[in-house]
Amino acid sequence: MTDLQGALIVLGVLAVAAVALYNYWQERQFRRRSEKLLAGTQDDPLLAGDPQAASARARDAAPPTDPLPEPRREPSLADPVADVARIEPVFDASTDDAGSAIDERASVDMPAVASAVPTAPAADPVSDRRAEPRSEPRSEASTGLEGPAGLWYPVVFRLPATSDAGALARIRAEVSGERRLSDWLDPDLLAADPGEPGEPATLDRILRIQAVDLRGPATAVELQAVLANAHRAAGAVGGLATAPDPATTAAHAAALHEFCSSVDVAIGLNVAATSGGFAGTKLRGLIEAAGYRVLPDQTWVLADDAGNTLCTLTDGNGAGLDPAALRSQAVRAISLLLDVPRTPGTLSQFERMATQARQFAHALSGSVVDDSGRVLDEPSIARIRTQLGSMLKAMRARGIEPGDAIARRIFG
Repeated sequence: MTDLQGALIVLGVLAVAAVALYNYWQERQFRRRSEKLLAGTQDDPLLAGDPQAASARARDAAPPTDPLPEPRREPSLADPVADVARIEPVFDASTDDAGSAIDERASVDMPAVASAVPTAPAADPVSDRRAEPRSEPRSEASTGLEGPAGLWYPVVFRLPATSDAGALARIRAEVSGERRLSDWLDPDLLAADPGEPGEPATLDRILRIQAVDLRGPATAVELQAVLANAHRAAGAVGGLATAPDPATTAAHAAALHEFCSSVDVAIGLNVAATSGGFAGTKLRGLIEAAGYRVLPDQTWVLADDAGNTLCTLTDGNGAGLDPAALRSQAVRAISLLLDVPRTPGTLSQFERMATQARQFAHALSGSVVDDSGRVLDEPSIARIRTQLGSMLKAMRARGIEPGDAIARRIFG
């Protein structure tokens, strides 16, 4: 071997080592920047005070790593959320709480939830929303990651600045596909990096993946696969990808799903005839005068100007009321139903629904009753109001306002 050959070999080794060190430095710089951008998502306000979340908090205390997994939970949030059954209050005069008046889907134990949430002041828990302590949502205004811990799994990409919309669409499809709702955040949130002189410019983009939806919480196994796909998709175009620890996000998502299942309830008030039935023509006139409109399934809905459903009205068995049939038939009972997490202005709407129930009862010579036929008097309505106030405080403490964009993301 000549001296020239030896020198070339040494130079080649040094060049490879220099490239490896540069790539390592670049990845560390990108990871530092990504962790700074996503720093807010590592907090754990949702799990605070939850004795079942000790292991999740212990994981939070450790430095984040890229991968980790956990099995998918079945059945998912689709069971309690996707199918909103007709729910009516059952008032038992022997109990002091309103647990019997706010019913839930079968999988949720409302009394246990109520005991874990501070009780609203009995004096006036509803009339003044300002009196209720309110926690602003955990917000990352600069990244668009508003919402409670566990809602988003954000993946930060450093891509060549030349990446176009087609490249971004392919990366999104490869990373999340149709398994989870996902979207690229506004590119103006993160500026392009001009790089060092003579180096290609890069662009940082965040792909936010919804970790809790109608199908339930994402597991660490699922998020680990997302992260692996992100590394592969970024590498294919000469970029980098980083994201929070999948196990930590999965723990937050599971806790968020459990909490949301506990508050995914509906409140029903029934108006029943004291004898015979309500004249259909008079009932229809009252329903329409109250602002309800009929849907194709013959359910009547009261909506706000934005089209959000505030209350639904059916017959006493949860079936529809055919406007044409009301001309010739009597109705023994009607039910008003309020879906708590999906209804904006829930407290004021509950008052409105209770007032409407009383007005219907007065005009039709009926009574506001539970589904066992027992009269719901003012003290029993007040107990429902108190428990509803406590439930809403718990939701707001976690950054969820009924009927807002975050609630619609979670509850549909």
